[in-house]
Amino acid sequence: MKQTPNLELHYGTAVWVNPTTELVRREECLCWNCDNLKLSQPEDNCIIAEKLYQICKSENLALTITRCPAWKAKKD
Repeated sequence: MKQTPNLELHYGTAVWVNPTTELVRREECLCWNCDNLKLSQPEDNCIIAEKLYQICKSENLALTITRCPAWKAKKD
């Protein structure tokens, strides 16, 4: 690791955060840059992203997805 993780408070829970990857997490994550991601529409959201979101929510995690068979470029 380039930097030592920091203990931070997120959603009321103390969690360890990798400062190097946290800086680029949303910018580089396939999910955040995918046309299939529709968080406000759970019935139409990507099935894979929804499953990952539920795990992240219950365990207070943040993921950066770097591979996905269902990725689709966002429409402008």
